[in-house]
Amino acid sequence: MSELVAICFDSDASPTVRFESPDATEVKSSTRGTPKVYGWGVGWYPSSERGASVVKDPTSSGESLVGNALGDWNRFRSTIFLCHLRGHSRPRNQEDAQPFVRSYGGRQWIFAHDGDLASDWAQRTPIPDDPSFEPLGRTDSEHAFCWLLSKLHERRARSLDDVSPEELRSWMVELDAIGQLNVLLTDGERVAAYRDGEGKGELYWTRRIPPHFTSALSSGAVQIRLDSPSDPNRSAVVFSSVPLSADPWRPVAPGELIIARRGAILWTSDPVGHAVPADPPQRRGTQNGSGQFEAGQQSAAARPLAAAPATLVTPIGTNSRTLSIVHDTTYAYNLPVERSTHRLLLRPTEDRNQELLEYVTQIDPFVPYTEYEDVFGNSAMALELVAPYELLRITSRAKVRIHGRLSLEERAAHRRHAIPLTWMPWQRQMLSAYLLPPELPETQLQELSDFAMSFVERNDYDLVGTLLDLNQTIYRDFEYLSGSTTIATTPFEVFESRRGVCQDFANLMICVARLLQVPARYRMGYIYTGADYENKIQSEASHAWVEIYLPQVGWHGLDPTNGIQAGVDHVRVACGRNYRDATPTSGTIYRGGGTETLTIAVRVEEVGAPS
Repeated sequence: MSELVAICFDSDASPTVRFESPDATEVKSSTRGTPKVYGWGVGWYPSSERGASVVKDPTSSGESLVGNALGDWNRFRSTIFLCHLRGHSRPRNQEDAQPFVRSYGGRQWIFAHDGDLASDWAQRTPIPDDPSFEPLGRTDSEHAFCWLLSKLHERRARSLDDVSPEELRSWMVELDAIGQLNVLLTDGERVAAYRDGEGKGELYWTRRIPPHFTSALSSGAVQIRLDSPSDPNRSAVVFSSVPLSADPWRPVAPGELIIARRGAILWTSDPVGHAVPADPPQRRGTQNGSGQFEAGQQSAAARPLAAAPATLVTPIGTNSRTLSIVHDTTYAYNLPVERSTHRLLLRPTEDRNQELLEYVTQIDPFVPYTEYEDVFGNSAMALELVAPYELLRITSRAKVRIHGRLSLEERAAHRRHAIPLTWMPWQRQMLSAYLLPPELPETQLQELSDFAMSFVERNDYDLVGTLLDLNQTIYRDFEYLSGSTTIATTPFEVFESRRGVCQDFANLMICVARLLQVPARYRMGYIYTGADYENKIQSEASHAWVEIYLPQVGWHGLDPTNGIQAGVDHVRVACGRNYRDATPTSGTIYRGGGTETLTIAVRVEEVGAPS
């Protein structure tokens, strides 16, 4: 029997791989006394190029020095690694040893197979009389590989992206009908994993995201470590014939085909070949962090295959909704404040998508105030208190009608936006405030840039797909945990810890978008979640999300906390470059005050039914 392993990272990584012979009772001898040999092979794409490298040792009988040395080789760096290990009673030649590599469609493909086809496999799956698809060796596995490439050629498909997953699975089923078929196939961009339809042999998968509580994956035959100092924040999808760690692994169902790319599952099928929708996502934690796996590691095997966006009360596209908002802020001090100044951003936005029906602000103790429009177009209030006070209460009440708008896909459908965006010089000048990422160390910005490019690659440089993927991935992979961060928490710290609250997720997405040269701004407001929404806490405070700007589309809201696009459940109040530009209340105490206690209460309710 063979053991298959494939790792699909979100960015280039350098795992340490070491091969060893399995348990002595398995390989020392066969029942006839013939010594068994143990072969291994590993294939990868150096620096994610289209050309593959494959190293094989078909006659190893113990620990492999070559396997140990791979991790020290500077070319042993890729987003995809595919391993095949096999114990057999007769030596294998290089041409018969797996994994196999073939050139087709301007790229090299890697293939590994666990199982045996029926003796008449060559007659039942004939290969065209074309030297391009002629097997080098004599095994049924390589024949199956060449047959699959010939089917791609018939469809004029030059990559796995050029053929539908359903059709690829139908070819796997055709091969499966003549024997046992557990397969890993990659074109250097995607990894396809198929399990035998009758469940002969095992195949499991897991998705590992930082922070990793353990970086070791091992079986009796292979040890893999993911602890390279340059790769601490890599996400990965791992396929294996046996679970390689103690955390939960999800078995691939008999007859199931799964396609992964850049550390994420792109597509899966049910056992009879129909595409299955993603299960409802499970947040990694609420206020107390429940649902978190051990010391911060999240095992996706116990979670859904793909991220499904949160479902708010009203889907995008609904005509309108009327909401009332009460925002109460109380500052209490143990010593009198003798003088302070304050800026308030509490008045909801008025434009063609949001009508302000009612609005009033109450300040206790009352002082005169000045209303003005700030540099970002927000309606602001400025006030100064010169009489001593120990309690300051600010209450705003508003009623707004929010009109539905098209989704980002619909708004951008008239033209394809690709990365990088093309800007006129005057456009870049006007948007420069929303294009500069925060000032972080260069090494941290490089890590975040690699993270950003993983979405670009996964979506073939399509801008809308990249932004929507990023929006849902932050929702899926990051834990919503109140109190885990402060206003000083940087986007890189959120990226490393994979936890935070709405403002942290907004800051991270803004940083990543700007690294891709996409204008992004911070939006503060409120969200209506309804009585049964899992993150009802969001309705009890101001909310934050992201607005991105695209040419000939304009500003569009994306909510990474919920994995959705901003719709009629989002009440827009203020915007700016970051949190400080759009915070609801801010100020300076010039004298007195002592210890401050801040209490905030927000209530968002629907007025009537959505129309």
